[in-house]
Amino acid sequence: MQNRDYGLGKEDVKKLVLQLSIPSIIAMLANALYNVVDRIFIGKGVNEIAIGGVYVALPLMFVISSFMILASTGGSTLMSISLGKGDKDMAEKFLNNSFVLCAVFSVLLPLVFYPFSDDLLRLVGSVPENHQYALDYFNIVLLASPAIMIGFGLNNFIRASGDSKAAMITILIGVFLNVILDPIFIFVFDMGVKGAAIATAISQYVSAIWVVMHFVKKKSILTLNIKYFKLERKIVSMIFENGLPLFLMNIANALVSAFITVEARKYGGASAISALSILTSVTNVFFMPLFGINQGIQPIIAYNYGAKNYERLSKAYKIGALYATYISIFVFIIIMIFPEQMARIFMQKDANPELLTMSVAALRKSMYATAFLGIGVTGTSFFQAVKRPKVAAFTSLLRQFLLLVPLVYFMSIKWGLNGIWYAYSLSDLISTIIVVYYLVRIFKLVKIECESEGEVI
Repeated sequence: MQNRDYGLGKEDVKKLVLQLSIPSIIAMLANALYNVVDRIFIGKGVNEIAIGGVYVALPLMFVISSFMILASTGGSTLMSISLGKGDKDMAEKFLNNSFVLCAVFSVLLPLVFYPFSDDLLRLVGSVPENHQYALDYFNIVLLASPAIMIGFGLNNFIRASGDSKAAMITILIGVFLNVILDPIFIFVFDMGVKGAAIATAISQYVSAIWVVMHFVKKKSILTLNIKYFKLERKIVSMIFENGLPLFLMNIANALVSAFITVEARKYGGASAISALSILTSVTNVFFMPLFGINQGIQPIIAYNYGAKNYERLSKAYKIGALYATYISIFVFIIIMIFPEQMARIFMQKDANPELLTMSVAALRKSMYATAFLGIGVTGTSFFQAVKRPKVAAFTSLLRQFLLLVPLVYFMSIKWGLNGIWYAYSLSDLISTIIVVYYLVRIFKLVKIECESEGEVI
């Protein structure tokens, strides 16, 4: 078991992409369901305004999870590259240093956020109608931060080692528990939003315990080892440098989510925030397969970049981008045909008709460029896997921050809520064009590096 690389350097690339991506897609879909299931049960068991309250808490949760991403994603990519070079000792250092960083962040961040949660939620867009819902949900989920940090953080290492099935099981355990516990706490115990938050917290802790035991019981290529728990400045620096692109992307997501919530509140009040919550819930589920493909191809690309095998890393990306494009086109068609049916999943039968109209408009008008997203999303993952953190950071920030924020601001001035929805489509289109430009350039450079005699890292 200790010497397996799950075929990252030898298995047929197409077969390997499917082998790693399918479990990752299932895991990412399941991961998306953590929040979506909460919102469905809250919409049915409480009201549609409460859905908006839960959504308001999302930017703050993004910020917290960003630090887990900084520590774990940076470390897991470097671990894959180290395994590709045959350097198991260095790979274990990345694993254990990342684990310690996640543990430290999981303690510090709740201490920072909890005293200011009321003011922070108002800052990121809550209104009087949904503020208490947001506060109840966020304060309870905040207590699950250690489980989120450690569970999801270590799961990135399971996936990066090529064991995507174990990574999938980790996520599924939490989701199944959440689906079971949500209706019990919301309907049986009549705890409303607080019940949904408690169900999520319990599910996260059970998942975290399972994933820790995966490493402690030596079911993985690498293990948690106390001798590596002391943070090394060089290792931490490398982890932060490589994890920075996705960290910035998640921080950008938090800022963008807060900004758009405030803009939606300006033009449509509490109903517009609930429509925004429904939009993000639907798109998160549909786009998770794209990120699942990312997670499937990234260890293949990183491993073969470390092994200086250009042909395999190039093929892995192209296959992943093709599959991602197929999914993007499928998502576009489904959302354009069935937006009303999707929106109703989150509503009671007597829900506000205005909310349904807003939600349908949001789904359709924000998805016009969806068919092109496959290349853009996988491109950023490729940049990170071949150690182009600056380009990865820039392209990550493009779609969700550098373009979307100014587009939302100026287009909403002219077209109100419709301007916000149209801004999503325009941002997707422009960012994809820019990613393609960088892909062409960096593929040429990577080929030269792989054909040279020098070290890749």
